[in-house]
Amino acid sequence: MKQFYLFFLIFTVMTIGTWQRVKADTYPEVVFDNSLVKGVYAKSKVSYEGRSWVENLNRHLLVSDTLFFTPGNALSLRYKSAPDGDWQVDLQYSRQKLNYQVERTDFLVIKLYIQSKNTKEEQLPTISIQQKETETNPLKLASYIKKITYDKWIDVRIPIADFRNLHVKEPITAMRFAQNGASTDMHSLFIDQVEFLTKDVSQVKLSSPAILSGITAYDKQVRLQWQLPLTPSIRYIKIYRSEDKENFQPVGIRPVSMQGCLDYVPEVNKTYYYKITWVDYNYEESPFSEIKEVKTKELEKAEMLDLVQSAHVNYFVENYDINSGMYLPFRLKERAVVSVKESGNAILSLIVGVEKERINRSLAVGRISRMVYFLAKAQSHLGVFPAYFDGRTGLPEHRNNESTYDILATSSIIEALLVARQYFSKEEEAETDLRKRITALWENIKWNELVAPGYDDVLVEKISVADSTYHYPTLGGINESMNAYLLAMSSPKHAIPLSAYENGIKNIDLAYSSAYNKMDSLARDTVATLMRTFRYAINPLQHRPDYMATRVSIFQDTIMYGEHLPFGFSGSTLLDLYKPFFTIDPSLLRDGKVNYEEAIRNYIQVRKRQDNEIGVGSTDSDVWGFYQRMDSIGNYRINPAIGPSSMFILKDEGEKAVLALYHNYGENFFTEYGFRAWLDLRNNDVSDEYFATNQAAITVSIENARSGLIWNLYKEIPEIKALFTKLFGPDK
Repeated sequence: MKQFYLFFLIFTVMTIGTWQRVKADTYPEVVFDNSLVKGVYAKSKVSYEGRSWVENLNRHLLVSDTLFFTPGNALSLRYKSAPDGDWQVDLQYSRQKLNYQVERTDFLVIKLYIQSKNTKEEQLPTISIQQKETETNPLKLASYIKKITYDKWIDVRIPIADFRNLHVKEPITAMRFAQNGASTDMHSLFIDQVEFLTKDVSQVKLSSPAILSGITAYDKQVRLQWQLPLTPSIRYIKIYRSEDKENFQPVGIRPVSMQGCLDYVPEVNKTYYYKITWVDYNYEESPFSEIKEVKTKELEKAEMLDLVQSAHVNYFVENYDINSGMYLPFRLKERAVVSVKESGNAILSLIVGVEKERINRSLAVGRISRMVYFLAKAQSHLGVFPAYFDGRTGLPEHRNNESTYDILATSSIIEALLVARQYFSKEEEAETDLRKRITALWENIKWNELVAPGYDDVLVEKISVADSTYHYPTLGGINESMNAYLLAMSSPKHAIPLSAYENGIKNIDLAYSSAYNKMDSLARDTVATLMRTFRYAINPLQHRPDYMATRVSIFQDTIMYGEHLPFGFSGSTLLDLYKPFFTIDPSLLRDGKVNYEEAIRNYIQVRKRQDNEIGVGSTDSDVWGFYQRMDSIGNYRINPAIGPSSMFILKDEGEKAVLALYHNYGENFFTEYGFRAWLDLRNNDVSDEYFATNQAAITVSIENARSGLIWNLYKEIPEIKALFTKLFGPDK
């Protein structure tokens, strides 16, 4: 398979409003539309007492994949409301990155199917909304049903204004169904499409047929592509599949932010037929598209890796702010918050996409140019950017009212832009202009002013313009700090001394040396607030004017699982170890004190052996990459980037991990955006989100393992090349 044109952009039919919607499987205002796994809905929580009871499996609601309002499933709520008992069920709003804030003019809409004929109005449950530690008054569902009907989907529409004690600026955490009335009978309901909708949605009728423009098969994945008209009343694309071209079954829905999707089918070497419809806000459908057919075929290993890499590239192709071109980590109604650090990962992934002919070169140049123009006009300090911006205004989006500028975030995007400067080397106007503007951003960073008090070769993590008395921890260690130090030492105008290689990289701040490294998280940015609080507690002297950071060596020789670990073993995620080597080929670090290639291999082998020994849920030794949540229960999840991304240094182990995750869990775990953020084998659950670092790690690691593309571009950056010669001597 020579070319995978899986994810080619269709910009001409997209509006700004469309791009500001969520680039995931659904919308942020949707509490429930489908369970991503069969059997139970892990994001539900069932509790009961006395003689009351709710059917559950491991305290979760069961799901129905044969009766539903929107494909492919609905929640099954079977309950007994005894006079001397009580029950409640929470539907948790689980998306970590989407904090939906409801408006008082909104409606809570629920699709309800009453199966038990003995269920009367007074026996239908109540519903309330939870926000952090508060809960609204419960409302009776029956009060919002015009007429009770059985074996038919009922539209329940509740004005948000009817809920008391609702805080409109606070995120929704859960919807609670609870016992109402009492009887000795069993009741059976089905619940689907629980969502908040605004009062004034478009009511334009969908009279034109949907357009299914393309269809391609890859193993058990069928890639569908469609062309959306600029009709504001289209809410979903509904997908129908048939095995005989006569009997079509609905198999999925997708939001209008998506130009295509992957559909997982049961068999390879079989012909399937597809058609689609547009769906409006009232769930009325347009006329069908034309029918298209496709025959699946098994992919070879190289083709499978192409498929996986393509999907992860597609995450960055579709998930960005149209105003700035930057990566969007959060979905907010009132503004577009963009991430500087993850925009660096997006740039590297786009370069891979261009090289593999999955993205048009000029479109990638245009997107990256938009980022550069945005950064040139956006607010910065000493050439350093904040971690987040408002993508529409260019103003910093400071977290928790801290006016800080982030050295690691800045390093991430500048490093990626330098790689882009190296890659887009054609002598034509667009690429020449891009290179010039990247150089201007690069030369504007005053690295020599980003050092800690008492040092000239030790960088700080952040700088504050609001509180000059507070000193943030210093950078160091085998993590993203390496990238920052190499950039700072190679700066053409504001370089720090070469001694930073020994004094900066090979030492770590005492604030990090114990507590910080014990934190193991998939999304460390999401707990930055906790870490800031923790650092104050660890080292309150950081507010003193005479404060000087205390630093310790990174070398802590340790033996675990038969391997030598030169930097000790903290238990932190391997992604921290991988990140520097998205761009840096470890073989280039010709250090007399440490063999980086050997050290990385050892750390990966130890983590794999440890995970295999734990064995929480998988009998396949190629499925590894567990991380443990910081809670008293000790839930285990798999981070899909850890095993596959090891490919950059252990090719066979990484490839096996990719294939094992895909073949064992691909139906629920692998999508048009690649692997989801996590897989919980113990609780039969998967994330409904994606993490940019994961998607980039898999994209870039596969490419570096196969062609060395990003590594080769990075080492040829003139300033980096000169620095490596100074540090390690001429390349032999």
